[in-house]
Amino acid sequence: MSDRRKFLKSAGSTALFTSLGTSFFIACSEKEENIDPDNNNNISEKGFTVDGNVYKIELNHPSFSVLKSIGGWYLFNEGGMLLVNVGQDIIRAFSNSCPHQGCRTSWKYSNNNFTCTCHSAIFTNEGALVSGPANSDLTSYIAQKEDEILKVTT
Repeated sequence: MSDRRKFLKSAGSTALFTSLGTSFFIACSEKEENIDPDNNNNISEKGFTVDGNVYKIELNHPSFSVLKSIGGWYLFNEGGMLLVNVGQDIIRAFSNSCPHQGCRTSWKYSNNNFTCTCHSAIFTNEGALVSGPANSDLTSYIAQKEDEILKVTT
């Protein structure tokens, strides 16, 4: 019995190595494919780049093209911002964190006012508090438009 067990152990592992081992060596000897982690980080893919606390936003990108129209606004969650075109080639930028309780993703814009729909705080398109449970204005960021690029410093 013990000779049979030894034979099956050695024959079983040899058979397994023979059937799987050669494909393993072939796969390991093939040239590795290099994946460029920065391939999807260019401005044309996402529509923006970040360098420290400076965002460069491409206004021609489909995600941000709404900002080319007066009254157009965008909830830019990746940057933590509310962006709005107020006319005369001016785009304003604010933190999307409501000063009341920090809600970030529940915003509406109409009649030149932002409304945080979490608790109905209302702010002008200059960031000033109009009404609601919030007790301070929105945090403003520096926004500069040059051609079709919006640069926002947070």
